[in-house]
Amino acid sequence: MPILLTGASGFLGRHLVQLLREQGRAFTACYFNHEPSFPAVRLPLSGREAALGQIAALQPTAILHLAAVSSPNWCELYPADSKAINADAPVFLAAYCREARIPYLFASTDLVFDGLHAPYDEGWAPSPICTYGRHKAEAEQGALLAYPETVITRLPLLYGWGGLLLNWVAEMRKGLPVSAFVDEFRTPAYVRDVAAGLLLLLRHNTPGIYHLGGHETYSRYEMGRAIAVAFGLDERLVQPCRQADVPMPAPRPADVSLSSEKAYALGYAPRLLKEALKMINQH
Repeated sequence: MPILLTGASGFLGRHLVQLLREQGRAFTACYFNHEPSFPAVRLPLSGREAALGQIAALQPTAILHLAAVSSPNWCELYPADSKAINADAPVFLAAYCREARIPYLFASTDLVFDGLHAPYDEGWAPSPICTYGRHKAEAEQGALLAYPETVITRLPLLYGWGGLLLNWVAEMRKGLPVSAFVDEFRTPAYVRDVAAGLLLLLRHNTPGIYHLGGHETYSRYEMGRAIAVAFGLDERLVQPCRQADVPMPAPRPADVSLSSEKAYALGYAPRLLKEALKMINQH
């Protein structure tokens, strides 16, 4: 019987599918809006009973729940829809896993923090300032109440082909500028390293909260310049801006850098940004 992977068509999900294949693991990939190029099952999560009936028929040995609406601006504009997917679904999946007596790993976000006390370790109480972060924090609490054996991973800003990195490089290769915040700080991690970290935590299956951040704190602007250098592009194409310069429905915390020592102790080993960029460019 397979692992059930939700959000398989997303940026992280696609890399996790590749890693599961490489390891020869049995899994069922699930998606909602964007059908991937690999075999996958469409699994809407907005309806509890229908979703649970579909999952029960698949008889998974574990659930790795990545599916989310991850745009903070969208969640701010459509809070009811955000709540159904980002807050409610993770909790009913936790309850299912409790009844089925199978492992459950749920992916949360660094945006559960307010950005005023970085770096954050797992002991910091969530203090979200946007709807997306608030719903993820609700999901964390609800999942642990529904199933105390839940493993929760708070994820940082991810980079790699198919996401932020690809978009910025594509623009700069055309000679087009990209704007990047000088006042938003994260602990970015290479998406494939985070995928490996998720499988590591699933294998250990030790309940609780784990951060899967990178080793270094970067502003988006600093990160953009590092990407330009790694790919032999003009650093001047990375244009500094501030959050206040860009009208956005969702407020953004200034610094949600994560302390991930707890996961490092288990063997999570994210590459440094420049090391990962060099490796990506060579492939």
